[in-house]
Amino acid sequence: MKRREFIVLGGTAGLLASTGLSFAQDNWPSKPVTVISAYPPGGTSDILARLVADVLAAEFKQQFTLENIAGAAGALAGGKLARSAPDGYTILVSGSAPLAANKVVQTNLAYDPEEDFEPITVLAASPALLTAAADAPASTVQELIAYAKENPGQLNIGNPGAGTKGHICAAIIGQIAGIEVNHVPYKGSPPLMADLLGGHIEYSLDAPANYIPHIKAGKLKAIAVTSTTRLPELPDVPTVAEQGIEGYDQTLWFGIVGPKGMPADIITKINDTLKTWAALPESQALFTSFGVAAVLNTPEEMRETVAREIEGIRPLVEAGLVQPT
Repeated sequence: MKRREFIVLGGTAGLLASTGLSFAQDNWPSKPVTVISAYPPGGTSDILARLVADVLAAEFKQQFTLENIAGAAGALAGGKLARSAPDGYTILVSGSAPLAANKVVQTNLAYDPEEDFEPITVLAASPALLTAAADAPASTVQELIAYAKENPGQLNIGNPGAGTKGHICAAIIGQIAGIEVNHVPYKGSPPLMADLLGGHIEYSLDAPANYIPHIKAGKLKAIAVTSTTRLPELPDVPTVAEQGIEGYDQTLWFGIVGPKGMPADIITKINDTLKTWAALPESQALFTSFGVAAVLNTPEEMRETVAREIEGIRPLVEAGLVQPT
């Protein structure tokens, strides 16, 4: 993570304390809580995991210790959570792949995200950003499609892991446009962005936060936003739909879950604390600085989000547009 991000997260403790948030204390947490981050340090998912740990530690006056377990598109972290005791002392903060997509994208997954996890909340959401190296041949979606048609099998789009929203977004573009897109998975956002900056891959589809400074500096070029609205931080970058793929609307999300059987009262405490904190104007600004929007819905609403994500991806896998790993 950048030093600025550590400073910002460190400041959340004082912000939380100043609001007077308070919940009845019982014996939880009476010892440190492990917050698993499913991706390497530096990406949006990991930044949000650190934010969650910081806010909860400030509220409950207990250590919330971050543990990075990266690999297999979050499946290693998901497996660790599924094997954890459901006592409220281990939670997972992650992008959607280990919380949903892995169920249909990974053939030998050691857990079932719908059966082995207790939803806590969808923390935040964001469009994905289609980004290109500065010297990549395409600068628009239509140029990308034309390149793929003129050079069959040569369009490579990187993403932070199999089953991540970047992977799915690229597959859907390929499906609608009738082009072949090679899925190039990375072990998280930082190595993907490093390869894009280094010219080792020409295109990426990923959460926008880490890319925006390099785009503004002219080191990378933004091609399109996957949601139906433009990013406030990049108002001149059109959406995919605005560039000819009518109806295209894909949003990535980040959620928090516990192991199956986690006590409902602990889930409620975590959800209520984060929801109250996220409603503060200062907190909203912090989310915006990370390139995401706060969501903070109910556990049941998150359960529905997970089910929709899985059912939305299943046809892509059945059609062979997303290859199981």
